Amino acid sequence: MITFIYGYLFYYIAALIGISIGYHRYFTHRSFETSSALEIVMLSFGLICGGRSALTWAGVHRMHHVKSDTEQDPHSPIYKGVWNVLSSRWRVEYIPKKHIVDLLKNPRIVFFHRYRKHIHLTYAGTIALLGGMNLFIIFVFMPFILSWVGFGLLNWLTHRSGTPVDIPILNIIAPGEGWHKYHHNNPRSYKLHKLDIAGILIERFFIKPKFSSQD
Repeated sequence: MITFIYGYLFYYIAALIGISIGYHRYFTHRSFETSSALEIVMLSFGLICGGRSALTWAGVHRMHHVKSDTEQDPHSPIYKGVWNVLSSRWRVEYIPKKHIVDLLKNPRIVFFHRYRKHIHLTYAGTIALLGGMNLFIIFVFMPFILSWVGFGLLNWLTHRSGTPVDIPILNIIAPGEGWHKYHHNNPRSYKLHKLDIAGILIERFFIKPKFSSQD
């Protein structure tokens, strides 16, 4: 049991830094500026969470914002079906280039996208060989599974009525993302709520904010 608790805690940290702060607020919405070194940190943690690259994740999420709750929305449970939203297995070839043209200019994003499988398999294999099953569960299995489940549930539950809603309790499984309606209304805000841990970390450790946050 303790192994799964540690696994959840590691997932929470990895998803908070890699997905919520990195893939979502930084690479997708450019809500703040940071260093190249921190970009690599965010890309690394993001890749641990499900093996998806920032290029694909950000491209699909930008499509979601442009076409939110329509037939063209890749995250709409109404038009795409719950299973497609939960699994969300997109390839970069299906994303219109206009949504990722700026990301393709970043060599770190391109490197992590091109070698994502190699990086993730090397990481997972190293943990398995040197750490054993318990560490594999903590550092590989749990973040991989919980990321797919957590962010899949987020996309489904926050849009199942056909319009974005806030569901703060989802922060338990999709760190920093439960204030979904606020995010849709203020997509370039790096802080979504006064209790938003991702926003607090951004303010204190990551940056020079470009856009105003919630007071």
